[in-house]
Amino acid sequence: MPLPDPTAPAEEERDGEKRALPLVGVLPAVVLAARHAYELYHPPRSKPGRTPCNKNLPMREFTVVTRRDRITLRGWVVPGEGPHTVVLCHGMGRTRSSTLGHIEMLHRAGWNVVAYDMRNHGESGRDKRYGSMAERYTEDLADVLRWVRAEPGLGGGEIAVYGFSFSTWVALSVLRRIDDRIAAVICDSGPAFDIGSALKKFAVLRRSALPRPVRGGAAFSVYRACFSALCGHMLAVRSWPPDLSRFTTRLMFVAGGQDIVVPASQIAPAARHYPDSERWTAPNALHMNGLRFDREEYRERVLGFLARSFGETGPADPEGPQDKRVDIHG
Repeated sequence: MPLPDPTAPAEEERDGEKRALPLVGVLPAVVLAARHAYELYHPPRSKPGRTPCNKNLPMREFTVVTRRDRITLRGWVVPGEGPHTVVLCHGMGRTRSSTLGHIEMLHRAGWNVVAYDMRNHGESGRDKRYGSMAERYTEDLADVLRWVRAEPGLGGGEIAVYGFSFSTWVALSVLRRIDDRIAAVICDSGPAFDIGSALKKFAVLRRSALPRPVRGGAAFSVYRACFSALCGHMLAVRSWPPDLSRFTTRLMFVAGGQDIVVPASQIAPAARHYPDSERWTAPNALHMNGLRFDREEYRERVLGFLARSFGETGPADPEGPQDKRVDIHG
């Protein structure tokens, strides 16, 4: 997508006469768009959040150093009773602390849980890079999965990946980066099928926080175009959605019925790309909070899906609804 030229005069036709539109706010819009695009992948460092200890869960910390560029990724292991492990990937701008509710749910079901801070988030290292961010985040997850498989304290069972929002793109793409089999991938609140449209949506969601001269008119149009174009350029996603036809990994897509960030209508075409996937729209959920607003059915569906993927039966495999392929709708 070509970037708009902030120095070119904007014009409109009025009463047969061309008049220049006011350019107040257009240059600041370009500057803000560039800064916010960078911050999408490099959010300001946040204060340390809660840990599994706050929920009286057992835990230990671990560190993985990425193969690509030696970035340090920090995470938690919350051990379970069984051999299987679920790896959690938080949403953009958040940290592993945002997944504590899911960590507790999965631990209570008997599984090991691994959660880590993505690069540029939480306590993990920062890269100051401007490009190939999709490749970097995907390779980071591959490094974590290799560590999980090699870690003797995790039982050597099956592995599942559980991604939220932005990380759902990474969770699907990582399957082509590792040699080992992944039993299941759960995508919660993503991925968006049309990445460019999703990035423009993020720009709209930021609108109320922008300086007044940038909130409307030509200035906001420039901001939205620049933000989405720069974010897309930095992300550099290739081959989307990924071709996973040769993999036996089971897939589940969860959308929020009230989600305005990545709505069910964006997730549906991505999910339909994988006809054997399980799909569900949590009717009351906003973005990434189905466990809160549709708790009982969310737990039933997610735990049942994972138990089937791990080849388990018992308490973690409840007799849930028989409609495994509930179409996501917007």
